[in-house]
This record gives sequence, C-alpha cells and structure tokens, in this order.
Amino acid sequence: MNEQIKKLAFLGLFMGLLVIATSVLRFPVPTFNLYFNLGESVIYLVALIYGGPTGALIGGVGSALSDLMAGYPVWAPITFVIKGLEGFIVGAVARKANPYIAVVMGAILMMTGYAAAAGILYGIGAVPVELAGDFIQVSAGAVIALFLHSRLKNLSFNDEDKF
Repeated sequence: MNEQIKKLAFLGLFMGLLVIATSVLRFPVPTFNLYFNLGESVIYLVALIYGGPTGALIGGVGSALSDLMAGYPVWAPITFVIKGLEGFIVGAVARKANPYIAVVMGAILMMTGYAAAAGILYGIGAVPVELAGDFIQVSAGAVIALFLHSRLKNLSFNDEDKF
C-alpha cells in the first residue's frame, strides 16, 4: 500500500477521533459558555508523531469543526488559530527537543490563548475558570498523548512530514 495513502487514512482516523474527543467527550463548565474535553490528547499525539504542519492541520481544523458541531460557533475561529498553533508548536519543538518539553510549550500557548479569549468574550471573571479548566485539560491530554506516543511513534512515514 502506498505510504501516502496509509498516512491519509491514519490522519482521517485521527481527525475523527479528535472530533469525538472534543465534541462528544466534553464536560460543560457552569456559569460561562466553556467546556473541558479530551481533544488535547489527540492534538499532542498527532503532532508528536507527524510533526508541526500536520499537528496544525488536525488541531486547527478538527477542533474548530468540533466547536461548530457542539454549538460554540463564536469559538470556532479562535480555536482554529489557537489549536492550530498549539499543534504546530508541539510538532516542531518535538523534532528538536524532548516530547515533554514540546507538549509543555504547546500547553502554555493554549492556556494563554484561551484565557485571553475568555477574558475578552466574558470578562475578567472567566479567566481563572478558563485557566483552571485548561490546566486540567492539557495535563490529561499530555499524560494520554505521551503514554501513547511511546507506543505509536513508529506510525510516522517519513522525517520530512510533507503531507
């Protein structure tokens, strides 16, 4: 089987998994129009295996689609940018540094981006709630992704990540 076709099939599966982990396995936060989900684990895993450009594509597009499907359209463009950058950073940094450092850097970007967006959309009172939820989300995502990465890292089809 052609390696590009295999990669496309895996990425389609990961995109579907991301949408499920974000829209179906989500937990609403009372008071604000926010929710906690398990999508970070998929973004981190894809970025660690396939690199920055693919992490950005899956993270940005899949997460924004999840916001639209879950009834959070105002968040979709914000999510597209933040999750796209997060996936890119994790994948790019992981190529040169320890995967743990890459995930921490992506997590910091994600938490900062969403805290700023929540503050703008809902006021300063939403910022601590957003940060607390995001910290739990990125921590759970990091544990899951780093655990799975050590077992699935051989899914990478080339070092260049030209997709």
